[in-house]
Amino acid sequence: MPLEKQYIKLIFGIKLKQYRLRQNLSLQSLSDKCGISVSYLNEIEKGKKYPKTDKIIALADALKVHPVDLKSENLDKTLAPITQLIHSGILSELPLDLFGLEASRLLDLLSNAPSKLNAFIGTLLEVSRNYDVRVETFYFSVLRSYQEIHENYFESIETAAEEFSNKINAIRQKHLSAQQFEDYLTEEYNYNVESNDFSTHSALKDMRTLTVVKRKRKQLILNSRLSTRQRAFYLAKEVGYNYLGFKERNYTMPWVKIDSFDQVLNDFKASYFASAVLINRVDFIKDLKVFFNNETWNQNILIDTMREYNATPEMVLQRMTNLLPASFGLKELFFFKFNHKPGSDHYQLSKELHLSRQHQPRGTVLQEHFCRRWEFIRMLNDLAEIHEDKPDQIIGGAHVAQYLDTKDEFLLLSLAKPFSPTPGINNSLSLGIRVNEKARETIKFINDPRIKTKLVHDTCERCPASNCKQRVAPPTIFERSKKEHERVQLLKEYGLK
Repeated sequence: MPLEKQYIKLIFGIKLKQYRLRQNLSLQSLSDKCGISVSYLNEIEKGKKYPKTDKIIALADALKVHPVDLKSENLDKTLAPITQLIHSGILSELPLDLFGLEASRLLDLLSNAPSKLNAFIGTLLEVSRNYDVRVETFYFSVLRSYQEIHENYFESIETAAEEFSNKINAIRQKHLSAQQFEDYLTEEYNYNVESNDFSTHSALKDMRTLTVVKRKRKQLILNSRLSTRQRAFYLAKEVGYNYLGFKERNYTMPWVKIDSFDQVLNDFKASYFASAVLINRVDFIKDLKVFFNNETWNQNILIDTMREYNATPEMVLQRMTNLLPASFGLKELFFFKFNHKPGSDHYQLSKELHLSRQHQPRGTVLQEHFCRRWEFIRMLNDLAEIHEDKPDQIIGGAHVAQYLDTKDEFLLLSLAKPFSPTPGINNSLSLGIRVNEKARETIKFINDPRIKTKLVHDTCERCPASNCKQRVAPPTIFERSKKEHERVQLLKEYGLK
């Protein structure tokens, strides 16, 4: 695959600098030898300029190398991983500018790094190929990192959401209807909004939304099996795409194709906008203060709050991850979403966000069995038992999860519900708040004796608990690690370090 011009320039610059330093030449010395100005040589080495043929010949003569070697798109063995990195296309796909990085600066740092570091980069690329790590996986990992860096709070979107709310409401309301967003899309952006159950094609039955652009007319098709709260969210999200002025965007939910990171980022921002409009910051902070000031745990307060705002359980808990760090000083959080088919023993971690040092459980442990001690697992099992009699039932729960290995404690607030519009699937949503002095001061019901402390781990395979009744798989990874540690300790007795 031909390289982009940008990377051809970068490779040429790296090679020029490498040849120059091997001969212990300064930029001024090389300039004297080849007749090219120091400033232009500096631009070449930074990958900003690509010299013409006569200048390449002059440089090659000055460095005593063949012009073909200088123009080659491959680096030598010591920098081979950089060549792999460039040819892999990852650099052009990852949004380096989001983290204040330039590709040229990154490659410059790597080209000056020790050979062991470059070998490590090569190893990571090899692992990604062997495990079929797709570009989309990188995109969503980068997005999570972006959220974590900003503590999942974005003031500019909050402000835009409040401006929009003031436009459609003369008096601020907690409950915004789906019709308000539909009317706005129709009147302001010339949308045609329709409903469809997508039943004519089995491949589309799980489709939630589809946006079609025909000339100047846009068509938003919503799954007719969406709940009223879900419908309000997706309509508000569509408003967000337009109100925030995003051109690069996703047109289906769930995703069918991802073309760029901008699509992923803008989808997140449009979703954030929708949540901020439906659950406005001012009122929700007041309601959270009331909720936290209760000295006894009451799941109905959380569920009733959700209903006041015409919001789904997921929106409520996700919105808390936006506002708890910024407004309550509770900065060590995590959020999990698990899917479960009643009657099965499989639990899929489908969404995660970590604003804490504790990164368990993780979605990467695909072949392992999540710890059954977690409240969200129990709640999914409870929901499965009442699923047929109460298909729309939402249940809530709370407990303190104490990690077996670190002894860190998190207050876990959980909600479980049927997964609409996909029939036969339930999901549970959990917000974990680190139990520390600030949390105890802010959340009064954290000391309610009905909130039990449970020892947990990430997966059965990694868990050291010897008498766990909920274990569904042997501790193979823990035992292997323990054996390796014992071997190291015994070998030390023989004088081996």
